[in-house]
Amino acid sequence: MKSQSDKITLLVVRDAERPVRQLQLSRPMALALPAAAVLSLSSLISSMHYHASRSIQELEAEAAALSSQNVRLEAKIADKEKTLQQVQSEAAGLSKEAKTIKERLKSVDALEKELQNLINQQEEDANGKESTADISIQGKRSSSGAGSESKAIFATPAHSASPSAITIRIGAFTAAIEDTPALRVGGEYVATYGNGELRTILETKDELAELSGMLEEMVRSLSRTVLDAHKAEADLEQQKLRHNARQTQSFLWPTSSRTVSSSFGYRTDPFKGSSSFHAGIDIAAQTGDFIFAAQRGTVLAAEWSAARGNYIVIDHGNGLQTSYMHLSSAAVSAGDKVVKGQRIGQVGNTGRSTGPHLHFQVSKQNETVNPLSYVQPN
Repeated sequence: MKSQSDKITLLVVRDAERPVRQLQLSRPMALALPAAAVLSLSSLISSMHYHASRSIQELEAEAAALSSQNVRLEAKIADKEKTLQQVQSEAAGLSKEAKTIKERLKSVDALEKELQNLINQQEEDANGKESTADISIQGKRSSSGAGSESKAIFATPAHSASPSAITIRIGAFTAAIEDTPALRVGGEYVATYGNGELRTILETKDELAELSGMLEEMVRSLSRTVLDAHKAEADLEQQKLRHNARQTQSFLWPTSSRTVSSSFGYRTDPFKGSSSFHAGIDIAAQTGDFIFAAQRGTVLAAEWSAARGNYIVIDHGNGLQTSYMHLSSAAVSAGDKVVKGQRIGQVGNTGRSTGPHLHFQVSKQNETVNPLSYVQPN
């Protein structure tokens, strides 16, 4: 580069084969070019710095926003986890309460079965064994009172709410609890329960608590009903015993002899010598002694058979009958009405007999019973 007083010459050497070029610049221009280059470079650096600062600020703002969002997400996740734990706790409690209700249902079923057995027993007694005339009259007079109350005792439980539907409901609810996804663990799981699910669980819990209260009241009610049924059954049994006692007092000893030669029940057969059942009592007497009707009634039979000889059967009503066997003669015929103490025949030794005696037999509902439960020789 050559320097003159007012110009500056620049020599530009491109390569060895090309000529050298000369550029002449004025001194001010030569000084302005480096300054312009420095200014341009400085401006570029400043611009880059400004853009970099702005980008950094934007990134920091985005980072702050992401951090705030992350905090909110963490809080929301924590709340969801808390809700999930509460749902799991409530579901476990409901499952336990469902098991408790199942146990109560078993108690209800047992009470219902016991009550149904009492109902069936009472129906069998009503169908198979009619009450005596005195009990019937008293029952008719008091049918609007204790009688209707007794019927209500036995009828009400039969129409009570059937536990089968409740059992099905509890079973389905228990299955739903056991199949709840919140109760499953393992792997990566993201909680998705919200207030809706928790509200449903709480509503179900309230409903189950109400159902538990209903079952508790049902158990108490059935228990009281069963106790009342047992009491009514005991009262009825006492009434039957009192009636039997009155009926025993009202029976008359059928002959003048008071000697019982063979009792009711198993004995040694006088002909075969083996054990056999004796369905009545034998009263030793003299041939020709009078025989009297033990109670008023209607003569069902006055006939003869090889085993019984001459015999009479009298129906006294309400399933009660008396039989008089081995008679020498009969003074009544089938269809006759007799009164208590009326002479109906005479003692004899006819039929399967070893000597003069009266075989006296009492039947209740077509089953022989011990005559000494109705009448005594003294």
